[in-house]
Amino acid sequence: MAKLLTSLLFIAVLIQNAHASEKAFAVLLSYGFKADDLVTIVDKFPELKDLDVASESQQSAGEEFTQHLNLKLYSENSNDAYLISKSDSVINVDKINVDLEREVKSIEGDIRNTLFETVLKETDSQKLATIMSEAFKEDFSTTKGIKVTTLYNFQVEEFFDNGRFVKYGNIVSASLIIGRAITKKILQMNPQSFLWELMPENFDSNDKPFYAPVKSSRVSSLFQLNRRHPITRRHQPHNGVDFVAHSGSPVYPALAGEVTAISRARAKGKFITIHHDNGLITTYDHLKKFQKGLKVGMRVGLDDQIGEVGRTGFSTGAHLHFGVMKDGFYVNPLYLLKSYCFSDKDQYEGLDEAEE
Repeated sequence: MAKLLTSLLFIAVLIQNAHASEKAFAVLLSYGFKADDLVTIVDKFPELKDLDVASESQQSAGEEFTQHLNLKLYSENSNDAYLISKSDSVINVDKINVDLEREVKSIEGDIRNTLFETVLKETDSQKLATIMSEAFKEDFSTTKGIKVTTLYNFQVEEFFDNGRFVKYGNIVSASLIIGRAITKKILQMNPQSFLWELMPENFDSNDKPFYAPVKSSRVSSLFQLNRRHPITRRHQPHNGVDFVAHSGSPVYPALAGEVTAISRARAKGKFITIHHDNGLITTYDHLKKFQKGLKVGMRVGLDDQIGEVGRTGFSTGAHLHFGVMKDGFYVNPLYLLKSYCFSDKDQYEGLDEAEE
């Protein structure tokens, strides 16, 4: 019986807690280490003073007169781990490199209030919440006032040590869907900061399939996930870009394709949609008039005028609202749109060739 009791006293109890990049000293203090203990530890590994701890695993055992504590601290920013043991007044510290197993997990759900609050509640990770909110701060702020579906999705690295979760790694891709609008970002090198960040896919001018559909003085409104509409005053996605142009200015297809709609709607006014061979659909809204002879099912080329700029529907002035749909969702046209019209192709693309 005594032998069984002794064995039970020495059974290891594994405990793992995920921290939001808690400092090593704070973790050690929470496990009962004293100030003198910390001095001993930092004398051997000075970096522990400022180490961000991703998680820790504890193995403790007790006997009648002796207390043992074995702690393993995983670094947030590397594969290093620190083995810290304390038995009575003796402290041992060692540093190892852990061969962590990597998996990619998909996390998704409804956005409630801010993106930061939503991701933090779902993952209990301030790191992931910060990455997501920073990546989409130009696109989205809060669901307050939005009456449409708001969803998020991201794929994130997870690292394990012998099957035990240790920490999250990079978010490799992420997207938000607000109503029928979607914006996606992928992990890539920021050419300005030289840091790996979630950024929109970069398209060279030659890789952008669409030409500007109208000669415009400026873009008055960008693709946004929760813009306050200037007429309805409601917060809702702005599913395209607005080109300011004089009423009656000619509008051309952004790319050759088949006309799939010539119609009118309360908000969009007179509009045209075109289905292109690359699978994308473009829409041209608030038109003053349609080109005479234009019909649904007709094939149009880049130099075929399809209509004129107007201000029909919900509009505060003459402009062309241009939208692009992919797989049923509106995407940001600026990532797919050249900065010039097809009629100026030779001028601009000739310059590119000359520079080469």
